[in-house]
Amino acid sequence: MTGRRWGFRARLTALIAAAFILGGTALLAVQYLVVQRLIEADVRTIAEIRFEPLEGCVRGVCKGPVPHASDDEAQMAATFEYTSELSDGVASDLLVWSVVVLAIFAVVAVVAAGWLSRRSLGRIAQITTATREINRDALHRRLALPGPQDEIKELGDTIDGMLDRLDDAFTRQERFVQSASHELRTPLTTTRAALEIPLAQGRVPADLEPEVRVALAANARSERLIAALLSVARSAERGRGVARATVLTADLAGLVADKLSQVRHDATARGIRIAAPPPRQLLAAADPELLEIALGNLVENGIGHNYDGGELTIRVGSDEDVVWVELENSGRRISNAEAARLTEPFNRGGESRLAGGGVGLGLTIVDTIARDQGGSVSLAPRPGGGLLTRLALPPATTGAG
Repeated sequence: MTGRRWGFRARLTALIAAAFILGGTALLAVQYLVVQRLIEADVRTIAEIRFEPLEGCVRGVCKGPVPHASDDEAQMAATFEYTSELSDGVASDLLVWSVVVLAIFAVVAVVAAGWLSRRSLGRIAQITTATREINRDALHRRLALPGPQDEIKELGDTIDGMLDRLDDAFTRQERFVQSASHELRTPLTTTRAALEIPLAQGRVPADLEPEVRVALAANARSERLIAALLSVARSAERGRGVARATVLTADLAGLVADKLSQVRHDATARGIRIAAPPPRQLLAAADPELLEIALGNLVENGIGHNYDGGELTIRVGSDEDVVWVELENSGRRISNAEAARLTEPFNRGGESRLAGGGVGLGLTIVDTIARDQGGSVSLAPRPGGGLLTRLALPPATTGAG
């Protein structure tokens, strides 16, 4: 079992501190050895100058009886002994103080290494934090890293250049989708008119009428697909690239009530029971036009993917930091993994792409708008079958408008 690995900052601090401490240890060790050698050399010099060798003695080793030393010789012997003791004391004190200085130096080295590594890596941490906050909906943001023109500044400028290219690529993609959608609307409208007019005038043979109606249904689905693609592109374009100077507010509960009034007839025709809260004002910090599109797709999804005779329950409310709307509709059973993928484009939760009247972009549009407005969408299977959808948005602040 391996322990937790040190972070790069900790390893860098340890490396710098170890280099300082090893260097200091080597310096003090050399100093101690040099001083000790100098003291020993001085003591030997004193001995050689002050003492005459006794008869029969060579380098302090005598053969036979040692001659009696005179008073001067005894005094010089005492001086030599004192000098030796003094040199030993100096060497011992030097060793002790070297250890003390080394300990202080080690503490200073660790502090200095920590400060140096923190200063060096602080700008990298700034790059990491800013990069994490940049997503597709905030590609207009740049690091704009301050500081000297060094390798870290070059890294920040390189990331800014990459963001410029990504922003340009997404902008071109969204403009292409809008242009293609607009271009496709004209032939689709022409095709629908060419089919509806003879059908309404009774000029279509009876045996061909079913095929004409199938073609009209396919044409209508294509028109809904084009409208959905335009909604996605417009939402992304409005929410990306420019920070809003003013905060818009929208009445979340009022928009839900308006949409329900538009679809209640279709729901009644299919026997779908709708349970909704009484009207009350609940303000969200969001673009009213985009929020109307998102809520419209939520309600239509709850009805379109419901059973005949099913039910749709809508709840609105607010917590400490969000306002929210929840839609709970009956339907077929789905797994948590299926629910999580429903915001992907053209994902219909396992249904055939030809089943129902949707195009598989409704929840994608809702998710795009929610993220653009600083909110979120969460999806979960409903006990007993169906889907539980929650749209959460930041609340409007007092005085916003």
